[in-house]
Amino acid sequence: MAKNCSSLVEVENFLNGIYVAYTIKEGGKSEGPYQGFNLGLHVGDEEQTVLKNRQILEKSIHKSIVWMNQTHSNKVVLCDYRNAQSARGMLRGTEAVTLGIEADGIVTNDRNVALAVLTADCLPLLMASEDKKVIAAVHCGWKGLKSGIVKNAVTLMRRCSLANIHAYLGPCIGPKSFEVGSEVLEQFSETFPKAKEAFVSRNNGKYLCSLPLLCSQALTQCGVNNTVFSDEDTYIGEKFYSYRRANVTGRMASIISIT
Repeated sequence: MAKNCSSLVEVENFLNGIYVAYTIKEGGKSEGPYQGFNLGLHVGDEEQTVLKNRQILEKSIHKSIVWMNQTHSNKVVLCDYRNAQSARGMLRGTEAVTLGIEADGIVTNDRNVALAVLTADCLPLLMASEDKKVIAAVHCGWKGLKSGIVKNAVTLMRRCSLANIHAYLGPCIGPKSFEVGSEVLEQFSETFPKAKEAFVSRNNGKYLCSLPLLCSQALTQCGVNNTVFSDEDTYIGEKFYSYRRANVTGRMASIISIT
């Protein structure tokens, strides 16, 4: 963990020259159902409290952070320091509070910023090119995965670099916790040739679904084979916020930057 922030867990087994980390509930200023280090402005928590938590995070990683307003779309956009300046102005009180870029994936080749993706069960996907020229942060719920957000993110990254891409799949609801209906399997089977491998049938007619495996399949289709899995289940225990466990709850952030 970062020495000055108990809420931040740094990932050591990723690509050298790329900073990757994720937050947990521990620490922070939020109270009530958001108790801890809530970083989501859209969940009902006090705005100023969330902004204080974000300030703590920025000071810990020593970079301005670009945030997204995530809507389970497949939209991925390129961003840079100008987006981070807007977010920093919000923290300083010089700009109105907004949720960030309207997208579920952001890509940058700017070394001066960090990218963040907010989750509370969905899968945070962080990617970097081997030559360290471009990075991405992607929000992967099952709807985004189904509609091709991984392909869209990789395609945009390829505009900045043709080097091999490394991926980190962060904490999300685990394959033993995420129960879905048969319609989810049917939808994935239309475009994911090996989708059935990510679903386990249950006696109640439902399926257990592995978001990490589905994401891995999408990455493989895009030629991305260097993948690190966190293997953390956000639904189990109290280490993480979990929307499925508690509908009113906070959000964690997964962070990536070029060092």
